[in-house]
Amino acid sequence: MPQSGQRGQALVFLIIVIAVIAGGLFFLISMRKDAKAEGERFVRQVIERCAFQHDVKFLHASVASDRRLAVPPAMDDQFIYYLTKLGVPDRNYNLTGQLDFDHYFGSPHGTYQAILTYPDQHATVSLTIARPSGIWLVTDFGVTYERPPG
Repeated sequence: MPQSGQRGQALVFLIIVIAVIAGGLFFLISMRKDAKAEGERFVRQVIERCAFQHDVKFLHASVASDRRLAVPPAMDDQFIYYLTKLGVPDRNYNLTGQLDFDHYFGSPHGTYQAILTYPDQHATVSLTIARPSGIWLVTDFGVTYERPPG
């Protein structure tokens, strides 16, 4: 009889271990899904603040320190300057790109493009983002257009 009690305890232990692993996996998958939505929301916010509101202070605050060391803030100013010269684009734009993760769950980062329609031309805004320590940052950005804004 003592052996059946041990088997019962082992079975209960095994069920608990499986439940903990399943719960942890569910949590990680949920975090990954949330990070994808947050990343896209952040990209849309950056486009809104830069292309529509021409807010250079927001861009200064959102750029990763690594990029800040490599590229002076004057490049942020120039980026916003050209977007301002283009005017205000149509609010209906298509955002493409994707978020990737290191080791499937860690360090989300991604590259996105938005083709913005201005009154007399199109421009493609490219953004690379990352969340190295809980806060979303712009790690690279650029704009290409059909012809230089007049």
